[in-house]
Amino acid sequence: MISKNQKRGVTLGIIWSLISWIPYYTDYLPTLRPIIGIPASLGLNLELLLNKGDSFAYSILLGAGIGFVISSLVDFAKDGIKIIGLFPRKKKKLYNRGL
Repeated sequence: MISKNQKRGVTLGIIWSLISWIPYYTDYLPTLRPIIGIPASLGLNLELLLNKGDSFAYSILLGAGIGFVISSLVDFAKDGIKIIGLFPRKKKKLYNRGL
């Protein structure tokens, strides 16, 4: 079963992969190309490796996969990892003192 955060991660991954082609087609945002263009560069490399297919479709699939994995890791970290003392408790503990 896919959670709500994982659906959101897939959606943001697809949007990220669409935005990643902007620095490749235009000369806009060339300084952010190594960060924004990760799905596009992975899609281009996968097309060159396989010698078939479309790098745009590969980038969309890879962006959705990256978004899913990141959102799954965030869900796991939020539910499974507990850091003691990170969030202070709102209530004071009432100790059993025989009252």
